[in-house]
Amino acid sequence: MNIAARALKSATPHIELRLATKDDVARIVPFLAVFFARSRWAENLAFHSDRATQYLEHTIPLNYAVYILALDGDELVGLISYHTYKVFTDPMAVMDETYVLPHLRRTDLGRRLVYLAMHMAKGDGCKVMNFPVSSGMYEQRSLINMLVRHFGCEPMGLLLRKVL
Repeated sequence: MNIAARALKSATPHIELRLATKDDVARIVPFLAVFFARSRWAENLAFHSDRATQYLEHTIPLNYAVYILALDGDELVGLISYHTYKVFTDPMAVMDETYVLPHLRRTDLGRRLVYLAMHMAKGDGCKVMNFPVSSGMYEQRSLINMLVRHFGCEPMGLLLRKVL
């Protein structure tokens, strides 16, 4: 299903946004490995493709982990994912990953992905969407600026890390 029509008017209309299915897992895992390798998490943690595959094959069909893919033809060029948390509150969405290939940064692609994720989470009954931006990438500053400036997100604190 092409859901790009729901997204903002775009400067990247050739890039299709759509929900991931279990059939997309083999394409998502290597993309996540690239994202992870660029993050500060890679300094202390190893990426495990087999674990990522098992997780995605289980959670995508259950709609627990929602992955929205950005495809330029057959090439995966960006994604955003979130999960729904409703253990002791009204449902809330929590962003897991957001990544756009470097040559497409400073286009509207990241904004389209965020907009669509927020729209879908709201449609699923979520009252809040949290964005724990914590990859340690230099590029996360532009993501934080976009979330505050374009979407009115309110900074709520910091992520602190202790290597064990």
